This record gives sequence, C-alpha cells and structure tokens, in this order.
Amino acid sequence: MSKTKKEEIFEAAAHTILKEGLHQLTLQQVAEHANMTKAGLLYHFSNKEELIQKMNEHAIVCFRQQLENHQETYKNEKAPYVRAYIMATLDDLDMQNTIQLCTSMLATMSFDEALLNPWRDFYAEFKSKAAEEINDPALSQLIRLVCDGIWFSEMFQLEPLNREEKTLLLHRILHILEEG
Repeated sequence: MSKTKKEEIFEAAAHTILKEGLHQLTLQQVAEHANMTKAGLLYHFSNKEELIQKMNEHAIVCFRQQLENHQETYKNEKAPYVRAYIMATLDDLDMQNTIQLCTSMLATMSFDEALLNPWRDFYAEFKSKAAEEINDPALSQLIRLVCDGIWFSEMFQLEPLNREEKTLLLHRILHILEEG
C-alpha cells in the first residue's frame, strides 16, 4: 500500500526529530526531508502546530485500526479489548509505527501541552474499557504501563528492548491476564 503525501510528511517530521532533534523541527526541515518545497508542505499544513496535531491524530488512528483488528480476532476470548491492546502494541512495534507515535508525542510535549488531549482521551478510553473487562484496576493499569514503558523506552532510547524481549514481556502480560 502506497503512502499518502501526508504520511510521507509525518515520516519526514519523525526523521527530523530523531536525527536532528526537536529544535530542528521546522517546516523547512520537514519539507526538505519530504523532498518537497516549504510551499508544498504549507499546502497540507498551515503551520507547525497543525502538523504536530495531525501527526498525533494519525498515530492514534493507526493504533486504533490495529486495536480494532485484534478486537475482532479476540471477540470470543476473555478481555478482548485489553488483549487487543497488548497485541496492537506488539504489532505497532513490528510495523515501526512506534517511531511516529513517539516522535509525535515528543513534539507535542515540547510545543504545546494542550495538543496531548487526544492522548489523554485515548488513555481515558482504555481505562474505561479495561474496567469493563477486568475486575482488578491494578492489573489493567499494569498492562497499560507495560505497553507504555515499551513505547517510552523506544522514544527516549533508554535501553529499549529487542524484538524477542518485547514479545516475551507482552506474552507474559497476556498470561497474567489469563490468570487474573
């Protein structure tokens, strides 16, 4: 499946943040990394704030799609939403969407904290849906924080786990879910 121009721009923004740092996240730098003119970039996004906002929205939409796919797979199992969240996390790491997810959050934190509201809503949704499926709030938060920890270790390059370690950890969490 080919990428849209906006997806190419999101990747260019993520590349800029990862390779050159947040201070270099300018529309000009993103345009150069996307092999387009700044005017071409401005056709899609009127300013840096809009680019960051749409980057966040895109990351959430992509994760939601993975989540929905897994929910369908696990609809007849215990805690289908939570199980889908764990598996979508693993998929996200495999598909390298994590880079965009992490860089969009980093950019948001440095630019305008209010842009984190879609993430806050997403986490509130997780908490609510997990509470419907799991009677133990500590277990649902443990699951979310393990998934977050994997993403954040990638985001900040704090001894990120390799593929095998991530898989083992997430499968262990699935096992705990089954026991709980």
